[in-house]
Amino acid sequence: MQFGVIEAPTIKELFIDKIVGMILSGKLSVGDRLPPERDLAEEMKVSKTVVHAGLKDLERMGFVCVNARQGTFIANYAETGNAETLTTIIKFNGGKLDKQTVISLLELRIAVEGQAVRKFAERHSAEDILFLRRQLDTIEIFAQTKGATNRHELAQMIFDWHHAICLRSGNDILPLVLNAFKEVSVFFWETSLQIYGLQRSMGHLESILTLLTEHKGEEVVKYMSDGTDYYITHL
Repeated sequence: MQFGVIEAPTIKELFIDKIVGMILSGKLSVGDRLPPERDLAEEMKVSKTVVHAGLKDLERMGFVCVNARQGTFIANYAETGNAETLTTIIKFNGGKLDKQTVISLLELRIAVEGQAVRKFAERHSAEDILFLRRQLDTIEIFAQTKGATNRHELAQMIFDWHHAICLRSGNDILPLVLNAFKEVSVFFWETSLQIYGLQRSMGHLESILTLLTEHKGEEVVKYMSDGTDYYITHL
């Protein structure tokens, strides 16, 4: 057994976590103006460089708006955020999201991946199916030997399998969209493994591959939609 290296968060990461925590807990509200970088650095006992870099990252994630002349303000992340913002919120909430957000995300997944499986089912080659078969065999071996103790890595492998379908769908944009939500998707797959169990989860992947092999794209979409409904009712 190998144990991964424990990496301590950087000062910048701690700074970002502190500001995000204050925003999500309501201590900082939309429109609030933050102190100047120098004052923040002095109050939080960190360097001005850390504060400057941290605010740049927070701006990229949609949590703050930096105006060179007016200062730094708390932004409405629902308007300015992105996939990285969502991932940060999930981590802050200990992996929990409200049910409506979960439903919205899963509907997005069905829209993106549903189109990918339709196109894949229409145009796939024997080599495409063989690639998915070999990848699925690797996933199933991992599930049997390490899945019970390393569910997160197994969830990442399942995501990569679905992403491979998007890559081979013939649409260059669909895999980019799916990849933008990778961390969130892996979280859902990990939860799904808890709900369904390893054996049943592997059975779902086998069913999808069988339907794809038979060019039954619409049936795959329905199968995925039914699975999503079951997932939501068992959250």
